[in-house]
Amino acid sequence: MTGTNNTEDPKTARVQTPLHLLQVLTRTLNEHLADACEQAQVDAKAALDNLEREHNVLTEQLATAQQSQPTTTDGDSAAQPSITIDELTTALATLTQSRNAAQEYVRQLQSDVRQTLRLAKGLDRIDLQVSQAIEKRNSPDAPAKSGGRSAPRRSRNRKPANAQSNSHTSDNAPAVSTD
Repeated sequence: MTGTNNTEDPKTARVQTPLHLLQVLTRTLNEHLADACEQAQVDAKAALDNLEREHNVLTEQLATAQQSQPTTTDGDSAAQPSITIDELTTALATLTQSRNAAQEYVRQLQSDVRQTLRLAKGLDRIDLQVSQAIEKRNSPDAPAKSGGRSAPRRSRNRKPANAQSNSHTSDNAPAVSTD
């Protein structure tokens, strides 16, 4: 059970606050989105390749059927190849339409993927801003830096005042330097 508790603690440590949750969500969403876009393109191209292979097979079958038709002189034998030629021609036309639709889908998908990934860069910016917010919150130097910025402003205001008082009275200058 101790091993299970140790694996649970890092998970809860990563998502301690809403900032951590937002960071995990943006990173996870970005990864899944990129994977989904890539997989959609692979699947679409595979379907298009399959349609291309079917188109080539039908084209070869149609060419073979057309070549074998004129050699037959028997009326019964000639009727069967013409039906096959008509069926193959219809199937080829249908397949050509499907192939054209698939090609258009692949083009549109590629455009959508580019636009999606461009828009998803906003998730990277959110992740960066969340990381900076977490770092700023967790950094012990963050409050000191803001306090350090206001302190020099006060000292800068004092320096001109000291410089003015030193220039007016020469007795104060040796007393300050001996201290």
